[in-house]
Amino acid sequence: MIQINNLRDKIEKHRDIILAAIRRLKKEDPFANEDRAIIVEPATDAASLLGHEQAVILEDKLKSDLKEIELALAKIKDGTYGLCERCGKKIEAGRLAVKPQATYCLKCRKIFDGKK
Repeated sequence: MIQINNLRDKIEKHRDIILAAIRRLKKEDPFANEDRAIIVEPATDAASLLGHEQAVILEDKLKSDLKEIELALAKIKDGTYGLCERCGKKIEAGRLAVKPQATYCLKCRKIFDGKK
């Protein structure tokens, strides 16, 4: 049996962690300052540029995770949480315990991953 309140709490905590990580990345991004957006010395700015690129990639991944989390919270609110988006069957409780924001059952996830 799925304990919705426990999973909602877990999802909300995960959301808070992701939001904090995004804020930290933006703060620590060497190119967050508009003055740094222009490369002045290529030799010294190469490391800063690499740091910026890594921050952007990680931020994109975190934003993608955040979208999954927001979708899961919306599904909890509208009563459709725990149903596979592909087949409509219940997502396995063990899967939801590990990844509460899962949108596919294991069978459909494997099919979806196979198409990539």
